[in-house]
Amino acid sequence: MKQLIIILCIIGGAIFLFQRQHSNVISNPVYAEVHATLDVGDRHLEGVIFTEVVDETDCKKYSDAMVENLQEAQTSIPTKWVMKSLECKSELPPRFAKFFNNEPTFVTYLSIARNNWRERETRLLFWGVSVDESDMICNQIRDGIFRKHNIRKDALTCVRAMR
Repeated sequence: MKQLIIILCIIGGAIFLFQRQHSNVISNPVYAEVHATLDVGDRHLEGVIFTEVVDETDCKKYSDAMVENLQEAQTSIPTKWVMKSLECKSELPPRFAKFFNNEPTFVTYLSIARNNWRERETRLLFWGVSVDESDMICNQIRDGIFRKHNIRKDALTCVRAMR
């Protein structure tokens, strides 16, 4: 009986440490910033993904996964994204930091909230488009990709551009 109590205490302690290590709060975030370009007809678009991650290791892991997912997704479409840059930053310039407060900016962007410790706060936006086009793109990505495939559907918000 004494051994059972000791084992239960060890298991309880391990669960406590695991939950503490994997909390929903990220105290000193690092930001993954991924830029990719796409030529559509005579248009040149730039997609930007900002993700708030736990640390440098998490940033590298998430960035690699984003690139891999982008490459996999391209196998079924005629136009191809070209990776422009990928970096991890300990802080974002104020103009980008406001995305994580869901503040309106110059284009509409997709805000993907973090619902549990496995997920990361992410913002997706496009440069080289008008405000109306950014509204349409955000709606299509939110409704046509994420919600259609039941991916984090409750965590999706299009933050509308200032008009």
